[in-house]
Amino acid sequence: MSTRKGVVVYLDDLLDEAEERAYEEVRKRRTDLSEERMREIARDIGRGALRFNIVRVQAEKQIVFKWEEALNFEGNSAPFVQYAHARCCSILGKAGGFERAIEPSALTDPYETKLIRIIAQYPSVVRDCGAKRRIHLLPAYGQEVAAAFNQFYAYVPVLRSGERQAARLTLVEATMWVLRSVLGTLGLAAPEEM
Repeated sequence: MSTRKGVVVYLDDLLDEAEERAYEEVRKRRTDLSEERMREIARDIGRGALRFNIVRVQAEKQIVFKWEEALNFEGNSAPFVQYAHARCCSILGKAGGFERAIEPSALTDPYETKLIRIIAQYPSVVRDCGAKRRIHLLPAYGQEVAAAFNQFYAYVPVLRSGERQAARLTLVEATMWVLRSVLGTLGLAAPEEM
């Protein structure tokens, strides 16, 4: 796209292509879903990928848009953050009901404490985004939360953690709410499954 050269890209065309590319990814990963459900998820992922990829760049900088980056489920992208949210929902769904535990001494693993520290930064990140008019800080923060959660999930058992299960489920729930808030603030869907 170059406005000086008269080369334009229409938003409707971009959205259609984003949804179609996202649909191909969802279709590869989730053969157990109905066609309609796959399309719903693809719409959320595709639209989120576009918006996230645009707002994650500082306003003063030039945007170089690449589909591989925008729809990357494992990098600095909306699908990465959305997938972490969906994973939180899945864990909480498998756990069923649980009694929230607000006992910090139960969460001593380095991956737990790292995630807690990052989650605790959320109010100041939002404040900085508004005060400094730097919305790009919010997608970066969302990606940081998602990355810390994925490390926590990979190395710390949650559903089979005995007496620490309630505390860890509470941490998963807190992560889910922060990710949902980040995504919602950016105008993105927070899918519960992907």
